[in-house]
Formats: sequence, structure tokens, C-alpha cells
Amino acid sequence: MASVAESRVEAAREAVRNRAWETAYELFSQAAEAGELEPADFLLQAQAAAWTGRMGERVPALERGYAGLVDSGRRAQAAAAAVELAHEYANQLQPAISNGWLARAQRLLADEPESAEHGYLALEEARLAQRANDVDAALALGKRAEEIGRRFGDRALEVRGLQRRGAALIGQGEVLAGRALLDEAAAAAVGGELDPYSTMVVYCNTIGACRDVADFDRAGEWTDLAHAFCTSSSLSAFPGMCRVNHAEVMKFKGRLSEAGEEAVRAGEELRNWLPSVAGAAFYELGEIRLRLGDLTEAERAFREADEYGRHPEPGLSLLRLAKGNAKGAWASLRRALADDGLTVPARVRLLPAAVEVALAAGEREAAASYAEELSADAERFQTSALKAQAAYAKGALALAEDDAPAAFAALRQARRLWEATGATYDVARARELLGLATRLDGDEETAVWELRAAAARFERLGAVRDAERVGSHLAEDDAREVTKTFLFTDIVRSTELLETIEDRHWANALRRHDDTLRTIFADYGGQVVDHTGDGFFVAFDEAADAVSAAVAVQRAVDQEFVFDVRVGLHMDGALARGENYHGRGVHTAARVGAAAEGREILATVESVDGLDTDASEPRALELKGLKAPVSVVAIAWT
Repeated sequence: MASVAESRVEAAREAVRNRAWETAYELFSQAAEAGELEPADFLLQAQAAAWTGRMGERVPALERGYAGLVDSGRRAQAAAAAVELAHEYANQLQPAISNGWLARAQRLLADEPESAEHGYLALEEARLAQRANDVDAALALGKRAEEIGRRFGDRALEVRGLQRRGAALIGQGEVLAGRALLDEAAAAAVGGELDPYSTMVVYCNTIGACRDVADFDRAGEWTDLAHAFCTSSSLSAFPGMCRVNHAEVMKFKGRLSEAGEEAVRAGEELRNWLPSVAGAAFYELGEIRLRLGDLTEAERAFREADEYGRHPEPGLSLLRLAKGNAKGAWASLRRALADDGLTVPARVRLLPAAVEVALAAGEREAAASYAEELSADAERFQTSALKAQAAYAKGALALAEDDAPAAFAALRQARRLWEATGATYDVARARELLGLATRLDGDEETAVWELRAAAARFERLGAVRDAERVGSHLAEDDAREVTKTFLFTDIVRSTELLETIEDRHWANALRRHDDTLRTIFADYGGQVVDHTGDGFFVAFDEAADAVSAAVAVQRAVDQEFVFDVRVGLHMDGALARGENYHGRGVHTAARVGAAAEGREILATVESVDGLDTDASEPRALELKGLKAPVSVVAIAWT
């Protein structure tokens, strides 16, 4: 009959095999406290600690397992533990300790017969080689890991070696060949051929490779798959990393407030146990806040990114440019591009900003060179977002050279490409320059049309500084002061809904939603100023009409659709130019709308003052971009 100790340890091992991570962790912890664990069990305890989010307990368990394996003469297994420790300390931004553990692994395996452990050592060495931009070494070590995995029947090792080769090829600029290897590795992960850790490594590396070449559609798809895998496998360690990827995709799509929330959560989750990735979260937060016009908080985020090992370029240079320091921005970005250790994708990520900053600093020759390099890379990588960036850079350069026809053609292409990928913020950027190009060509009517459209889009996204800049392009004599009630609507969590609804069904539902809301706004005298994706920006002459329209919208959505909508209202003065509106009043309304919950109508107190409206007691809200709190009420509509 097995003893209590043997039964407990075996139950813990069985829980690992069944991926019952919480049970495994509790049983291993009890057995460890009672002194019942074998050295190899500590490695399983470390695994259970990781998957239950107790990352601070992972390294001590690995170190205890390593010591026991060395003492018992199991050198190959001890080397595997040392490789894991090297990787953990590298993630903790402690390179000296990491190098020490890697040296131990190399020494332990030096005289051992070749085994799978040699392959995992090669994987870690390949990762370090790639970080040092030694592509040839990374390719050779990845191939060695792949071959060892195949020889010893270790499918996870084989696939991860294959993926390491793919990542190295992309870093070298061999995008098609590298992507083919990544796709092959990803197919193994999707097919359930790998253990949980290797599956998530493959997912994360695939997402990173997609982001590196601005393939945000594929990055979004893989992020969704990774998140679903974490949920189905009861893994709590990886969602923080998934959130970093999700934040960048949402930033690209123009969902700036949601992207900022994801980046903040990711940074807080990762700062203690995975600071190397936390740096990426803080960098994304810096870029998001820069787009929202919050320069102080953007700088704070870039500083945190730098502290956690993520070099804050090109965001830091764009921040300096936003502050009016074009020369400083140019010097900083020029130094970043002079780094010989940059991989091809890393350099590509700097080029769009380099063109913008060089033009602002009066360095047209350098801007032209960067724009040409970006165009060549866009052709090599064949992603829509990168082609759009290249076309935009070409258009901006032509505009600086007063070549209106060339600028218009390039910027029109950029707008079309960005519209096709849902990059709403970048669409507004393209329309702003299209307005300036048509003005240069003598077509003032089209210029005003494009500039007003860009301003409305920036207002809707909460990009206040961008909206104000576009407003300055418009003739002052075209502007008039008005008082309106501004209404913003948005479908809540549309990204999550897309995971469960087929594209064609979602498109049909969205079309019916748009038609329904447009009819309601027309019935109550509302002027649709802008319609972006799944939301509306509407202006009303009378606050009572805006409130009635908001109630009608919620009732219609409640009866006809499977999703929820949030609505925000604010009455204020604004600057009107033609059919568009700008100013703090519009921005406040947009922020109130973003603060509402699903199925909620949130209105500022001044919007309902004097109206016979069933509303909650007022409460104060701190809103992004506004210095003073705003008093709001929730309007009952059921």
C-alpha cells in the first residue's frame, strides 16, 4: 500500500498531467513542506506555480530542483533546469545571473551524450544570438534544436527550433521564407501537438513576428487564439502578455481608450515577474497617450518603458516633436537608426516616424532616403499597413516639395489601405494631409471637406491635440461659435463579439444597427457629424431631442440586437465649420460617451438641466484630457 506521502506526490503529478494547475500547486506545496518531493518534482512545482500566476515562486522551485538533480548526478536534467533559470533571469533583466546559469548548463552538458537537453540549450543560445543580431548563429542553433528534437522524438523542441529559424529569417529580412516556417510551427500549436508552455511560446512568437512587419490583422487573430487557449487550459500566466499584443492591435484600430486600459493592466501584471515584457506594455501606453494628446503621461510611460528595458523609440522622438522640439527629435531618432544592432523589422518600425521627424526638422534629403527605404520594405513584407505607411510617407514628402498631384495620389492610396484595415486614427492623418494637398492644388472646397472629416475623426477618437491642429488649418472666417448638445454612441466590446459571430452575420447586424440609429437621429433632428466603425457622433440643437434620441436608441438596441450600446451626452459651446464641430465641448462629450457602460446613457448635468428626465443622482467623473472633474447623471430608459 502506498504511503500518504507517495499518494500525495503521485496525485500532484497526475494533476499536472491533467492540467489541473491549482490542485497540482497545492499538493506540491504540501509535499515540499513535508520534505516529500524528488528533485524532478520541484520542476513540476515550478511549472504549476507559473500556470497559476505565482511567478515569484517559480525560480526558488527551479533552483531547489537544480540542486537536487546535481547532487543525485543527473547532469542532463540539471542542465535543463539551468537553462530554464537562465531564461527566467533574462526576463527579470538580470543578464549577469542569466549568463551564469547558461554557463552552468553548458558545462553540465559538455561531456554528456547528445540528448533533448542539448536542444533546449541550443534554443536559448539561439534566442541570445538573435537579440545580438547574429542571424547566422541564430539560424544554425535553431536548426540544431529542430534536428535534435526530431531525432529524440521531442515534438515541442522540434517545432520551437523551427520557429526560431523562422524568426531569425524575418529578422534578416527574408520575410516569406521566415513566415512559412512560423506558419508551420503555428499549425502544430493549433493542432494540439505541443505542451502548454511550448504552445504559448509559439503563439507569442508568431504574434510578435506579425507585429514586427505591421501585419495587425494576423496579429489580432493569433492574439484571440492565444487568449482562448489560456482560458480553455486554465492558464493565468500568459494573459498579461496577450494584453500587450491586444493593446497594440487596438491602438492600430483607433480604439485608444480601450487600448490604454489593456496596456495599463498588462504593465501592472507583468512589472514584477516579467519586466522585459512589461517594458513593451509601458511603451504601448506611451504611444497611446501620445495619440490622446496627454504628453505628460506619455512621457511618464516612455520613462517606465526605458526603465524596464524597452528602448522608447520612436515614441520618445515623436513626443519631442509634439512638444515643438523638432531638432531634438531628429537627433534622437537619427541616433536610434544608426544602431548597427537593429534587425530589419526593428528598423522598419522606426522609419515612418523618421520621415515625419526629418521633414519637421527640415531634413528633406534624409526624409526622402527614409521614405524610399520604407517603400522597399513594404514591397518586401507585403502587409497592407506597411504599404499604407510607405504611401503616407511618400505623400508627406511630395507635399513638402509642393508637388500637389503626387501628394494627392500617394495619400489617397494610404487612406484606402488604412480604411481597408480599420486603422481609423491613421485614416484621419491621411485625410488631414489630403486636405492640405488639395488646398495646394487650388481646390479649397475639397480641402475644407477633407480637413473637417479629419477633425471630426480625431475628435471622436479623443485625439484632442490632433483635432486642434487640424482646426488651425481651417480658415478662421469659416468658423462660428455655436451651442449644441453632442451625442456619442459605441457598441460595447465589439472585439469580443467578433470572436463568437461569423463575419457575414456581424456585417449584417452592423448594417441594421447603422440604419436603425440613423433613422432615430433623423426623427429627432440630429445631425450625424461622423460615423466610425460601430459608433456615431451626432449634434442636436435641443438637449431634449438629444435625450429622447438616446432613449430611443437604447430601447431599439435592447429589442433588436444581441449587443449593448453606450451613449454619452454633453451640451456646450463649440466651434462650427461647415457641417463639423470642434473644441473642448466635443471632446468632453466624447469622453463622457467612453465612460458610459453598456446599456447606459451618461449625460453631463448641464445637458439635462431643466428637462423632465428620470435620472440618477449626479456623480463626479475624472475624464481623460480634462483637468477638472465632470458632473454626470445616468438617464433611465427602460
